[in-house]
Amino acid sequence: ADVLNNPQQYGLETPAEVITLIKETEPRREVKLNVGDTSPGAEKAVIYVTSSDRKEVMAVKKSELDNVKKPLVEFRSRELLSSATGDIQEFALSEHSKNKVVKGPVELKKSGEDRWVYVQPPYGDAQDKGANPAGNDQPPDNVEAVLTDISNLKVENTKDFIQDDAADLGKYHLDPAKNDVLRIEVERTESINTDEKGEKKRQTKKIALLVGISEKVGEKKDQYYAYIDDPKHKDIVALSANSVARLLKLVDKPDALRDRNLVALGGFRKPDALDIQNSYGLLEFRRTGPSSPPPGGASSQETWKLWRGDKVYTVDPATVQALINALTAPNQVKGFVDDPAKKKELGMDKPDAVVRIWIDSLPAEEKKDEKKDEKKDGSKEDKKEDKKEKKPEPKDKDKPAFTLSFGRLYEGHVAVQRQRGDEKTSTVVLAPSTVRDQVFQGPLAYLDKQLPPFNADRFDAVKNVTKLTLTRDGVTYEISRENKPEAPWKIDKPADFAGRTADRTAMETILRDLNDLRAVRIEADKTPEAPKLAEWGLDKPSLKAVVTLTQDNKPKTFEFDFGKETSDKSGVYLRTSLLDMIVVAGNNVVGDLKRELHDPTVFHFDAGKVQEVKLTGWLALQKPLGKNTPLTLTFKRTKGGSGWEVEPKDAIKLQPSRLDDFLKNLSDLKAVRFVAHKAKPSADQELDVDKGALRIELTVAEDKGPRKLTLTVGKEDGSFGYFAISDQLAGDIFDVRKDLFDKVKEKPAYFSGQ
Repeated sequence: ADVLNNPQQYGLETPAEVITLIKETEPRREVKLNVGDTSPGAEKAVIYVTSSDRKEVMAVKKSELDNVKKPLVEFRSRELLSSATGDIQEFALSEHSKNKVVKGPVELKKSGEDRWVYVQPPYGDAQDKGANPAGNDQPPDNVEAVLTDISNLKVENTKDFIQDDAADLGKYHLDPAKNDVLRIEVERTESINTDEKGEKKRQTKKIALLVGISEKVGEKKDQYYAYIDDPKHKDIVALSANSVARLLKLVDKPDALRDRNLVALGGFRKPDALDIQNSYGLLEFRRTGPSSPPPGGASSQETWKLWRGDKVYTVDPATVQALINALTAPNQVKGFVDDPAKKKELGMDKPDAVVRIWIDSLPAEEKKDEKKDEKKDGSKEDKKEDKKEKKPEPKDKDKPAFTLSFGRLYEGHVAVQRQRGDEKTSTVVLAPSTVRDQVFQGPLAYLDKQLPPFNADRFDAVKNVTKLTLTRDGVTYEISRENKPEAPWKIDKPADFAGRTADRTAMETILRDLNDLRAVRIEADKTPEAPKLAEWGLDKPSLKAVVTLTQDNKPKTFEFDFGKETSDKSGVYLRTSLLDMIVVAGNNVVGDLKRELHDPTVFHFDAGKVQEVKLTGWLALQKPLGKNTPLTLTFKRTKGGSGWEVEPKDAIKLQPSRLDDFLKNLSDLKAVRFVAHKAKPSADQELDVDKGALRIELTVAEDKGPRKLTLTVGKEDGSFGYFAISDQLAGDIFDVRKDLFDKVKEKPAYFSGQ
């Protein structure tokens, strides 16, 4: 039915309930809602109302105004100080007794996006974030936990609104003249407005909660009485005793929130400039950009450079990152030093080292204009002047984010004075001595240990290399090849081996090692005087490599001198023409340089072209038969090439597959290792058929005529195989695989399938 505009008819002439809403902030506004009768029914029932804005009678669904019928206490805010942790800009805790402050105050304020500092006591920075303590018997160890506890201070139930406008505070253990009272005061954000200049202005308000902690109350004695400090009202509430337990512990131990990070960067900020002043002088590190992404698409490291005066060095990014990690490791502060006398005792007035850290401070790199490098006629200059690389400087050079001054060691820790920006205050902390070790390192520890390659293509060390000269143990080996990718390496020196083929794998391994050298450490950043070179064995190196690179018929050499082994056995001293430094090279490189250079190939032929196989040996089987000479078996390929004839004919019944497999193994036979070069077999190697050896003689058909090949297999040489000699490797004694000859040496019947 239509609603008549008759307030009296609907109980609105003198309404039973009037709801007044007041907006206190400017512009101030007040509205009223007059609540009248309710129509019969349930689901379709309505409540008749008028308002200060609309005088005519209106019908509103009862369900939309159900809350109006609730008791007034249901509308009261249960939050006491702040509903959101982010609104709290400052807090102070203090315990009062008989109108005196007996503990505290513990007062902290927000000093940046991720920074809180102590106001009282003057402890400096506070720990911003961390893990909450496990129980209520410990104080919170970070500001975030405190803010959470404060924002959780709430009235849990409507029955906990105890008394409005209380006159007798003593009744609720809140009389400051008689009772112990905890005061919790916060400054919280009320609004954030934008001014005429477009700048945001934060409007804040201070509010305090007083908690009577002399006696627990409630049915379970697990609550305290409390009220908001308001000169107009003293509205008493009851809140959980547990909700203030950790805050009470913090008042007992004010230093629980002290920043235990030596350096807290905050967020995703990164250092881009570091200065270290230590016994080696001033080391200035600057981040110069990300490095090229490594294979596999993993995240790339940042690149850094080190300046010492006007000299600039490429540094190892991992070493710089290790320094940053050491300075920024979380929770590494083990103690604090507040006594001025103790600070002086620990050398804070004359620090042994000072580290300055700037964060995201370097200006963006300017893009280079290639046209500037061109002449007016459009051609590029043939010769450019060498320009020293300019050191980038932080925007606020005199205002580093952190200054760390390192003093003396104390009970296994190092004293460090931490100062932020250009602030006058500082904090002295005790940090692990390992941090001191990092800071006290000299410049050599940071230099890039990756040596420059002689070949521009680091992953193809052999490209354009035409010669390798190795001097080791007083013997010089000169190995060369044509400048073609598949050209074989040939030994030119020593003269005794001239013309012999060198081992391709060995050559590639050596060149790859030299082209991708990474030092164990840098020993000196310049070539030292002669006495030091002699001490390191670099005046007359016992091991020397010279690589010749030929491009456009212009050879260029690169030298590597290897000296003595270091005292710690980590490697050997190395001087190279690639840079003016002395480094320590790993022992693995020396091992590769001393490896066998000769091609281990003994035979290489087509097994299908073998025309005759002559085997002489098995002396041990002949002696029981009264014969003192070795047995000789000859296998000749038949004219059709499909089979073999055996001489003597009645010696064995040949199983052709056994002979074919044996020849296949011989067709690409390689030495397991070389025992000696330019040597004659000794008696104990038993390389004489009259002493038990097996001699294998092959005739292979080739275009230029039959080719004769000979191999003599002697005594077993431990786990290496059998001693052997061959006419193809004249003067060499080497080992061949044991499994290839075991059964053949045992008895000739092997070829008959036995």
